[in-house]
Amino acid sequence: MLSADVGRWGVRAATALLLVMTAPAHASQLLAPTAGARDAALAGSTAAAPTDLMSAFFQNPAGLALVQQTQATFGAGLFFIKSELSTDFGYHETTDNVAVAPSGGAATPLGEDLTIGFGMFGAVGSKFDFKRDPEAGVPRDFFTELAVITLAPTVAWRPREDLAIGVELNPLLGDLKNHVPAPEQSLRWRLRGPGVQATLGFLYRFHPQWRLGLTYKTPGKIYLSGSVGVGGKREDLHFDFDVPQQVIIALSWQPHTDLTLMAFGRWTDSSTLEHSTFRFQDTPALDTPFAPETRDVFRWGIGAEYRVHPQVTLRIGLARGQNALEPRSVTPLLSDYNDLIVGAGGGVDFGPWTIDLTGGTAVFDDRKINAGEARAFPGRFSASGPAVFWQLTRRF
Repeated sequence: MLSADVGRWGVRAATALLLVMTAPAHASQLLAPTAGARDAALAGSTAAAPTDLMSAFFQNPAGLALVQQTQATFGAGLFFIKSELSTDFGYHETTDNVAVAPSGGAATPLGEDLTIGFGMFGAVGSKFDFKRDPEAGVPRDFFTELAVITLAPTVAWRPREDLAIGVELNPLLGDLKNHVPAPEQSLRWRLRGPGVQATLGFLYRFHPQWRLGLTYKTPGKIYLSGSVGVGGKREDLHFDFDVPQQVIIALSWQPHTDLTLMAFGRWTDSSTLEHSTFRFQDTPALDTPFAPETRDVFRWGIGAEYRVHPQVTLRIGLARGQNALEPRSVTPLLSDYNDLIVGAGGGVDFGPWTIDLTGGTAVFDDRKINAGEARAFPGRFSASGPAVFWQLTRRF
């Protein structure tokens, strides 16, 4: 009987449902810290110096007001993530995943004070695949595949020489596929749906060498829906994912024409993740929150950019971030860590073309979840992996 299955596997089924909607392109980070090759090299510290298109679209839309001519850009990041889980009940698994994060956009000035643009960034082709181990009480595989794309139609205005304002509407497109183990079957679904968020940015040059950047990302939501087979019958499944609001404060200092130093702090209202719930239309016993216990988090970092030649620029960045998930929310496919991100790269100009290349790595602090803290999977969670980025920009 289905009711008996739900009773025996209530905890495991509820935990399995928490395994979806992570941001796999950034491994254990629930929200992307960077977008584009330059921003990645500077570890996300570009909000007060968003001089390339992707930094403007992702970190501070006011940066589009700095665009002096029509530009178009496209690039991608590749993430090589190794995740490991060792549980107290005998389950040990290591997974290696490669995820892709594309980015692109274009912008053009309309007169001297107004610029419009359209950007895109997100995670595509990401996958988690933890294998079964019947002896450890896991009879079927865990499988998650997720794509979330963010669009960024943007308007930036420069009311005076030292001030710029940018406004961005962010339509979101989500696609989620899961195989969740249960005693007699693997619950399988594919959820798709749109969402929306918005971004407001300011740039203020308060000194010839100093610039202040402020960015506010509003709360957002993605409305995902589909169907799932439960006990031999199909039923609707709905998941409204709450996207947290964020505030970024950043400074840039240009002590020399060829050198720019940057610093930033970012607050994320990630406690709002507790409001997201999976809702089964005919089997409410399976309803469960995305993450039952979360907390607000901070990220801070620094970056440096130096033009060593009229056509060559070098960059380096470092950032530290906190984990958003309390122990009860950590599961095999929904884990979050304190992290240290290191990026380095450069850009080369070839006439109207610029190519940016970046390499980086993330160092994650292991998490040991005790039996008294865990919802269903006590054990040690760890992750690590490098990333590479490229970006090609054309000026017209």
